[in-house]
Amino acid sequence: MGKSIEAVFKRIGKFTILDQNLVPYGLKPIARSISWLVEQIIVQNLKKYKDQCGLAKVEDPPHALTQYDCILQVKGDERVYYVNVKTSLSTTDESGNFDISKAPKLIQLYEQIPDLVLLIVIARVTIKGVWVKFEKPTIFNVAWVPHIYYNRANHNLQSTADGTQVPRTNQEFVSELKHQMELAGHLKHY
Repeated sequence: MGKSIEAVFKRIGKFTILDQNLVPYGLKPIARSISWLVEQIIVQNLKKYKDQCGLAKVEDPPHALTQYDCILQVKGDERVYYVNVKTSLSTTDESGNFDISKAPKLIQLYEQIPDLVLLIVIARVTIKGVWVKFEKPTIFNVAWVPHIYYNRANHNLQSTADGTQVPRTNQEFVSELKHQMELAGHLKHY
């Protein structure tokens, strides 16, 4: 799966985000200001170049309020991958905590789809003026995040974003996430 995603990143390379006349001093390098556009560019290019990237299927989620941006299937593989695209500046420290998704929604998703493979694709970008350039993405399985930390302030699962993974079952992941929520005093009946 990683090779397919990396192939589309290489195809895109770099692009202008706005007309230079509109922002004569360039964009401030803030990832959240372009994150939805980056997600759209990646997903649409995965669809456009699915054959060249070795993909059998690229589908949109049923609605916009899901924990993923597209569903992928590699040619010759029956497994389905749910992909959530995040944007980060290439200059951002990879060892810091990264918001993955709302913990209660993740629990619901894993309980609805017990064999779920939910991947986070961190699109590392460099912003210079009106240009955005993709760097090599970081890809990891949400259930395998190295540290399961529940942020009680925003109700998000947080973890480091360096690609380190700790293999565990989905059931082990959900159980540990519920435990962390319980420790924070935020576990409701899910």
